[in-house]
Amino acid sequence: MDYGTEIAARRWLVLASAMVSFFAVGMTFFAVPPLIPTLRAAFGLSNLSIGLLMGAIAMPAIALSLPLGAALDRWPPRAAGLAGLAAMLAGAVMFAAAPGYGWLLAGRLLFGVGGLVMNLLLARLISVAFAGRELALAMGLFTATYPAGMIVLFTFHPWFEGNLGWRGELGLLAVLVLAAIPLHALAVPQRLRAEREAPGAGRGGALPASLVALGVAWMLYWVAFAAVPTFGPEWAGAGASGLLVTSLITWIAMLGAPIAGAVIDRAGRPQTWCAVSVGLMAVTLALMAAGRLPAVAAMVILGLVAAVVPPALYSLPARLVAAERVGFAFGFITALSNLGAVIGPTLAGAVRDATPEWAAVWGTLAAVALASAVFASRARPAPRSQLGQTRAD
Repeated sequence: MDYGTEIAARRWLVLASAMVSFFAVGMTFFAVPPLIPTLRAAFGLSNLSIGLLMGAIAMPAIALSLPLGAALDRWPPRAAGLAGLAAMLAGAVMFAAAPGYGWLLAGRLLFGVGGLVMNLLLARLISVAFAGRELALAMGLFTATYPAGMIVLFTFHPWFEGNLGWRGELGLLAVLVLAAIPLHALAVPQRLRAEREAPGAGRGGALPASLVALGVAWMLYWVAFAAVPTFGPEWAGAGASGLLVTSLITWIAMLGAPIAGAVIDRAGRPQTWCAVSVGLMAVTLALMAAGRLPAVAAMVILGLVAAVVPPALYSLPARLVAAERVGFAFGFITALSNLGAVIGPTLAGAVRDATPEWAAVWGTLAAVALASAVFASRARPAPRSQLGQTRAD
């Protein structure tokens, strides 16, 4: 059965809807950092409390990505998306109106559950809608909206808070989620398949070795990458200049991801693009460890890596598993990537505490990135006959 028939005709509308929803996820995820002084003053929060508040939105992804990914292979996509957006809206409103820290934390957790549903669902929908055509370009546009949300929020935060107050600013983010609901309902079909599924559709089975390799590569990528924006500003000179230099990664990733996706669609072999890019990351980190690369050049190169890897990697799950398991595949790699994002800064911080030299930090991360490149090179699409069912492409 061709899973893409019903949704392919409206694929650009689906992508537009996905970008609006994911933009709302990105803006709300990064809502805490610019509000730290305000929240500390309003609720008397410690640094630990603020750190938990920032990380709470990502906590559901570690525990729930696998079961939700598998469930989204069976659930009707329109209803699942509306449920995810409703959870995001409730979490955003709870956070904006919170009378105390417990409510702030609960709002972030609830938003995180809804955001996870949307992340997995939208990646699956785009994989189906763009199966066999323009998939890497679509994933480039989709993934670029996440850093775009951070850039827009950080740029306009002073105006938002100055004119609307911090609760009004957070309320505006809730309005953005609300606006995504009718667009999702318009763009996404009720079902992606006929009421009767083919025998065995959606059932479990052994994980393909290529998917395991992809998941490990994505996890190790995030171990290496997540530590850079955490410790990069200090290495680049600290203060405002260090932040400015490190922000080059985000700008280049946002602007470059759609271009990279279009090039990957034309050239093919996304796993090779992924492996070579992460290999370049390993070389860059090694040069940083050796003190042979200026900070600006290092951040530019890492920004290029961050522009190429997500669209290349996100276009692979639909090529590695049967169409009926694409949601599970995204759940698998998402769980591992979030685990990597937790491990990376922790590992780098531990190394930094153990030695005052930056060489040890960047050298350790270079080794991790090299391992990621090796695993990425093993994420080769299998022939259709080996999947047992039709792939999404």
